[in-house]
Amino acid sequence: MSGQRDLMERQVQRIANARSVTLGLAVTFLVLALGGAIGMRIVDADNFPSLGLAFWWALQTVTTVGYGDVVPTTTLGRFVGGLEMVLGVSFIAFLTAGVTSTVVRRGQAGAEEAERLREERDMQALVDGQAQIRQAITDLDKRLDKMESHGR
Repeated sequence: MSGQRDLMERQVQRIANARSVTLGLAVTFLVLALGGAIGMRIVDADNFPSLGLAFWWALQTVTTVGYGDVVPTTTLGRFVGGLEMVLGVSFIAFLTAGVTSTVVRRGQAGAEEAERLREERDMQALVDGQAQIRQAITDLDKRLDKMESHGR
């Protein structure tokens, strides 16, 4: 019963961690987009007359979707846009590397656990086999003793 409880607690912890990571990533993307939107609103107010439009552009840019419906035209605006693109691509690359690393680590841990369980089963089979051999020897000794006692 304790093993099942431990397993369930680990599963709940993984789900909680996954939700925390997902929420953290979403918030990070939104903060990057908001920073880019504020910067763009300041440096290219003609093309981005509202913070909402600037945020829409920044969200497209930081997530690398880039619809192209709104683009900066000033030099400073393009600089902010370039910065937003580099941050977005870097963040997505970092996220991809992190997920890949986690999947590989879990795969290795699963393989190590399977190997450990296999070794435990093999060891138990050896112990069981040894016990059977001992029992067979004991049975043979008893038979020999009976044969010797009848033969006298």
